[in-house]
Amino acid sequence: MKVLKEIVDQWGFVNSIQIQELEKHFPDTPLIIRWGGMPREKRLASEVEERIAHVEEINQDYVRDVFIQSEHMAKLREVLGVKI
Repeated sequence: MKVLKEIVDQWGFVNSIQIQELEKHFPDTPLIIRWGGMPREKRLASEVEERIAHVEEINQDYVRDVFIQSEHMAKLREVLGVKI
C-alpha cells in the first residue's frame, strides 16, 4: 500500500523502483509508457519493465515516463480517501 500512496503523491507518475513493486504486488495494474517518439503504450505492470528493456535494447526509442491513467488515478484516490 505504501507504493500506491507514493504514486498518488507523485500525481500518478511511477519510477523504476515502484514499477518493480507494482509488478510484484499489483501485476495487473495498467500503466502508460510515454515514449520519446513512439505513441503512448498501455501495458500491465507485469509487462512494463520487459517492454522498456526491449525497446531500449534495440535502440528503437527511449522512455520519457511511466504513469497511471487519469481514470485509474481518480479511482485510486477515491479508494485511498485522498482529496485533491
